[in-house]
Amino acid sequence: MVRAGRLAQQALARHRRRRTRCNRVDSTGAVRLRTATFADGEAIAQLHKRNGMGDLDPVAWRAQWEAYPFAGEFRDIAIGWILETDTGRVVGYLGNVHMLYDLGGRAVKGAIAAAWMVDAGHRNMSLRLLTAFYKQDGVDLFLNVSANPTTARLLTAMKVPRIPIASYDVPCFWAARPRTFAEAVLRKRGTPGASVLARPVGIVLTARDVLLRSGRGRLASAVSRLSGFDGRFDSFWRSLCAGPPRLRAVRTRAVLEWRFGAQLRGGRAAIVAASQGGTLSGYAVLVRRQSPELGLDAYDVADLQAIRDDPTTIRDLLLASVSIAREDGVDAVKFLTGTPAKRAPADELRPYTYRLGHWQLYYKVESPELKTALSTADAWDCSLFDTY
Repeated sequence: MVRAGRLAQQALARHRRRRTRCNRVDSTGAVRLRTATFADGEAIAQLHKRNGMGDLDPVAWRAQWEAYPFAGEFRDIAIGWILETDTGRVVGYLGNVHMLYDLGGRAVKGAIAAAWMVDAGHRNMSLRLLTAFYKQDGVDLFLNVSANPTTARLLTAMKVPRIPIASYDVPCFWAARPRTFAEAVLRKRGTPGASVLARPVGIVLTARDVLLRSGRGRLASAVSRLSGFDGRFDSFWRSLCAGPPRLRAVRTRAVLEWRFGAQLRGGRAAIVAASQGGTLSGYAVLVRRQSPELGLDAYDVADLQAIRDDPTTIRDLLLASVSIAREDGVDAVKFLTGTPAKRAPADELRPYTYRLGHWQLYYKVESPELKTALSTADAWDCSLFDTY
């Protein structure tokens, strides 16, 4: 950690030494910083490819922004920033996702940094994008909740606070397909003959899971799989806000549809709902992804909410998620707990865990009142819902 901090400090020092030169380059028009527009979609997609960040569909990217549910609240806020050469080539980008949050009835305007990338030849100007993000007006809360190791070092060196959520760097996994899960773990450890050893190790993992009841148990709630978000989710959101006052992104039916609708329609997501007496008591949204840690085909628990953080409902939703993963032929279920209230029910289901190599969650606020309100882990409910 000390060495990482020194490296980050050295990077910042190099940036400061180059600042005068960078400003001179900007004045000649070689590279300039400007706000992003919808017209930049194709250029941003190409930037994604060049920087190994996967494919971006510019049409879908624009469509999601145009369907954005908080356009009125963030009318004058940028959708991101661009680094552009004098020939019009886009060489850098930082997305700026706006999100309305609730904190005990108080509306909090949040901005989430997304997809920070700069071509190799222009990375001496990377911090200009981050500076633009933190200097924007009209925002109460600045979030960077998907920091990679380099970003984590820079944010630490810049003294940007960590979100104080204990164990967020220790994800939970449940093996829906033990043999495949075993092979992925063996490959991760560099074990020779992983594919051959996967069968006997998978049998051992199955025995372990049965013995410890890992991802296994009877449900106490009526749990079902939904095909979409219906009117009950608006009532559920009102009930959720009446519970423990935590910072939560708004989750009305319209917002949930905006956030996950395309993935549901594309067969890449599933909704699990728990109910008591016909009333929605909790839900989980599962998003199918390749897990970067183990290379597994996994269901990420992208969002999980329960009225009053009821541990029985949380447990039932996690159990149902593992069952759906088995039905859908998915290798594992992964859960990052966004508040301590959700960690205990998850740990009772005896997951596989390990610690990530870096911290991912950082935030910044200017208001002393808001800073105090967000100073404890129990004040937060952060999850993959907030990650873009």
